Amino acid sequence: MQDLRVEYREVRLVELSIDGISFSSLTAINLHHEVGETLPTVTLTIPLGTRERLVPHYQPRENLRIIEK
Repeated sequence: MQDLRVEYREVRLVELSIDGISFSSLTAINLHHEVGETLPTVTLTIPLGTRERLVPHYQPRENLRIIEK
């Protein structure tokens, strides 16, 4: 993860994007980042049936990176 953007206005989530991929139908966000760790852990809860795409259809596959656990 290179870029994480979380924006709230008037107590409402306006934008959540990770590396340019926006998520709009979230029901929960969990962020865990310990001091000294280089990468945070982000857990997203997305309800099924909302047609949310994890990767936009226009993004070239060569731009995707594999994240190892």
